[in-house]
Amino acid sequence: MKICTPPYKNINTLARFAQPVDNNKKPCTKMADNNILCRDGLNNRSVPHTSLGIEKELALLFLDIRNFTAFMESRSAYDVIYVIRQLFVLFSESIKEAGGRIVETAGDSIYAVFGLEHNIKAAVQAAVDASSAIFHDLEIFNATYAHPYFNLNFEIGVGLHKGNVIVREYDMEYNEHMTVMGLPVNIASRLQSETKELNNNMLISEEAYSLLSKPSDEHEQKTVHLKGVSEPVEVRLMGVPYGQKVVNKPTLPDDFEYYIAMAG
Repeated sequence: MKICTPPYKNINTLARFAQPVDNNKKPCTKMADNNILCRDGLNNRSVPHTSLGIEKELALLFLDIRNFTAFMESRSAYDVIYVIRQLFVLFSESIKEAGGRIVETAGDSIYAVFGLEHNIKAAVQAAVDASSAIFHDLEIFNATYAHPYFNLNFEIGVGLHKGNVIVREYDMEYNEHMTVMGLPVNIASRLQSETKELNNNMLISEEAYSLLSKPSDEHEQKTVHLKGVSEPVEVRLMGVPYGQKVVNKPTLPDDFEYYIAMAG
């Protein structure tokens, strides 16, 4: 019995990556016209890769709904989808109003960027403004819906950072979908996770914090060691401890019912 193994679609592509690497030469170089040239190891020539994207300095926001897993365990899948959709509609509006753009949503998390059309100083301030609006959105949602119907108060963790990243308008399969990649993205994501360790629902890197319109010493400074990041990162604690109750019921905005209706 003969077993046939399907051939690779492009054996030359695989061979190219199997070539010895000369560590004295950079594989990709940014040119004066912002085009990127990458060396082709198979043919020893430079190949333009304009599709790799463009470099921009952006503010990066990662958000995660903290106690959503417990809600998923106790409610039906339809309840879960309905509630997460309502929350994401509210959060999305606050992000868009501040000039941000959502790059990705996954489960109970949101990843957004600011500064695609503004300078980095304005972008960082917009990310902080969006975060404040989102926390307010959540207070309203908890007071008017989550607590009355489910006896729950959802909480979120937010991580903010800024840095040079590569922005591309297509995914790996060339579908229209913006991707933003780079070490600053990983740091922002890790800062969001670190909110649990520091028991503070909003962390911002010192790099980003220094660009705010009115930075001050009122927010505690910490040095954190993030998973997968070799250098320690200075951060500011801009939020509050988890589990803190809202004393006064927040005032509903005029358009709150509209957004809830749209989400439903």
